[in-house]
Amino acid sequence: MKAPRFLRRAIGVVTHNWPLKLAAIGLATFLYAGLVASQDASTIQGPITVTDQNRPPGTIITNQLRDVDSIRYLAPAGSQRPRVGDFRATVDLTNVKPDGQPVNVPVRVTALDPDITIIGVSPRTIQVVLETSAEKQVTVRVEQGAAPAGIDVGETTYDPQFVTVRGAASVVASVVAAEVMVALDPQGFDVDREIEARPVDANGDTVTGVDVEPATVHVQIPLLTNEESRTLPVSPVIAGTPAPGFRIASVAVTPLTITVEGEAEQLASLVSVDTAPVSVAGATTTVRQTVALAPPNGITSTGPGTVTVTVKVDPVTETRTLSAGLRLDGRASTLTYTLNVSSVLITLFGSTADLDRLGSSPLEVGINVAGLKPGDHEVPVVPVIQSGVEVVTIAPETVIVTITEPAVVPSGAPATEPPSASASPSDGAASASP
Repeated sequence: MKAPRFLRRAIGVVTHNWPLKLAAIGLATFLYAGLVASQDASTIQGPITVTDQNRPPGTIITNQLRDVDSIRYLAPAGSQRPRVGDFRATVDLTNVKPDGQPVNVPVRVTALDPDITIIGVSPRTIQVVLETSAEKQVTVRVEQGAAPAGIDVGETTYDPQFVTVRGAASVVASVVAAEVMVALDPQGFDVDREIEARPVDANGDTVTGVDVEPATVHVQIPLLTNEESRTLPVSPVIAGTPAPGFRIASVAVTPLTITVEGEAEQLASLVSVDTAPVSVAGATTTVRQTVALAPPNGITSTGPGTVTVTVKVDPVTETRTLSAGLRLDGRASTLTYTLNVSSVLITLFGSTADLDRLGSSPLEVGINVAGLKPGDHEVPVVPVIQSGVEVVTIAPETVIVTITEPAVVPSGAPATEPPSASASPSDGAASASP
């Protein structure tokens, strides 16, 4: 049976110049095999954080973007294995509508190294929920716990009285206030601290998924153990300043609080009780003194009238870079030594006083050349610095020492005096001769 005309034509197209076409297919296969053979296919495990790009203005992502679990890639054979931080994973939100509906968006991974080719990503898509963002101010509402028996609660003050909540418009709309919960201390210690502001809805339930700015509210509530006594923190008074090159590192007092008695109105206005001055004038070490309390007139302590104040005094530290000359240690008298540099820069860390002492006179470090033969030698610079001072960096860390033997003077030639050690102004190198 004779084949249809169109079938004969198709067979003719395929078989026409078939040796040339077969050779082209073989060449392409050979080149692809060579490309694959020249690279290593590897997998790097995450997590790799996914960031968004081209997010429409006035929108917010309301779900947690999933991390990339793994990346499969091709890298040139023998190249250094990349790390997680060498890849960037992104999702393009250009075409995502801010309607609050979950959308699967392709993940795009790029490598910082242009020679690396990404061939696979897991997962290939992640879910994104995009919504319109909004913000508004709400009032701060302070809710305090029950007062312990025998304790009177003073006037509550707090700042700020308004906070801003930001997030998805649908969630922000449900926030009616920022609630601050304050628990009162059963021992009668005043409330004076930063407390987290919690966004709540009309039912008093916490609203999640919004940011509060500022996140905390400073609340002050004075507590009176009775009408005539109150427990207050001790505030140590420090007089004078330490010696030059020293600073106050910390101040501690024992006990931390005391109980005082007095008129109720006067007690309500107190926030702490001062001590007699503790002098640290000219101090170079820790100062510890037992001093008397100094409450206002009409206020007395119900316990011991003294406290112990400890003022820790530390040296002021800094980092300083000094220039140091080079000294050849262990050189042979029969050889000539030439250095490629005349000095090094040494960066030191220590107290200001110690660094001042080091910098007050020329600084010199030794280069150990003992036992070295003629030729060029790379010798490390190992400075010996006084205790309490640390060497941070040395530049350069090594110097090149060129050692030569003196030229032989022919018999009968007039003797000449060898040149002394010098530094050529043209190249900055230093020479040293025995």
